[in-house]
Amino acid sequence: MTWPLDCIRSNEPLAKHTSFRIGGPAEWFAEPATMDELIDLMREARRAGVPVCVVGGGTNLLVADRGLRGLMIHLGRAFRTVELLNDQPEAGEARVRCGAAVTTQHLVMLACRHGWGDVELLAGLPGQIGGAVSMNAQNIGRFVDQVTLVTVAGTVRHLTPGELRFAYRYTALEPGVVVNADLRFPTVPPEASTERIQGALRYRNTTQDVCLPSAGCAFKNPAGMPAGRLIDQAGLKGARIGDAQVSQRHANFIVNLGYATCEDVLSLMEHIQRGVAQRTGVWLEPEVRVLGERWDNRQIGGR
Repeated sequence: MTWPLDCIRSNEPLAKHTSFRIGGPAEWFAEPATMDELIDLMREARRAGVPVCVVGGGTNLLVADRGLRGLMIHLGRAFRTVELLNDQPEAGEARVRCGAAVTTQHLVMLACRHGWGDVELLAGLPGQIGGAVSMNAQNIGRFVDQVTLVTVAGTVRHLTPGELRFAYRYTALEPGVVVNADLRFPTVPPEASTERIQGALRYRNTTQDVCLPSAGCAFKNPAGMPAGRLIDQAGLKGARIGDAQVSQRHANFIVNLGYATCEDVLSLMEHIQRGVAQRTGVWLEPEVRVLGERWDNRQIGGR
């Protein structure tokens, strides 16, 4: 296939675009620099029947070893801006329009500088705002006024919290690409914001494995019990298949010791699911998003 756009390349290794440092090549990989380029991409992919996926910070993704068929989109420079929508601190709140490709830590840095409250919930959270909104990471939906989405048909939609129906690790988004989010924060003295954020970072750095490649939490927390505690109680801390290992620091993290494959990680996740189910009767649901097919075409999560 020949694309009529210059922002596309073929056989891009996805391991370098994910925090796990795992994954084969994307058949097509695009970095649209503008909104118009993104819309043209989506319309051309729709016309040609090419499936589309999105990779932002790549922090919640596990990509198959054989790679991914179709088009992978990684947003470019036009989607990395933060715009203050109101400049009246006396109003008691700050409203900002945040591009989907802005990193969560850049937003946290701005919160320190300008005194935006409650942003400590995002301190140390890897990835980008688009991904955080798409999975309601750290309950970011509580700050959302509006999300702008480019659909697979290349149309632009503006979605309200009522339409998005934020819940635990869930946002009701139709297929497409989140391009920005309007967020609302209470204003606080900058020094208070800084203190809270530094405290949150210290806690995260002492309780989570931040030195080795991973995709963050591997499993969702079942009602009433952290998944990490269930995994620890099942005696699975340190369990290893290939170069994939259950973190010794946080049992709900699977880390890449250097040369882990997607198959290593999926096999370890299944081992964890069976071990926890045998001990507790709870079947853990994956939180990490798996893209592509395994070599034998099986899917993650089957019992």
